[in-house]
Amino acid sequence: MITTPHGTTVRIEQHPTGALVILDHPAAPADMRNHEAGRIIGGGFQPAPFAEFGLRPDVLRAIADLIEGGE
Repeated sequence: MITTPHGTTVRIEQHPTGALVILDHPAAPADMRNHEAGRIIGGGFQPAPFAEFGLRPDVLRAIADLIEGGE
């Protein structure tokens, strides 16, 4: 898990359907906490079409670091 400078936590969770990228922020509304931002497919990030919050530069860097770190 990585926390960005803006306080968003980024983690990758393994599920039967694949590796999910999960974002959380303590100031987010309850229905947006621990929300899937996309999936890891073939070693790359495939963003969910409804999750533009996962496309901030600091979040993308954190996702890349997690992928490269093997998490």
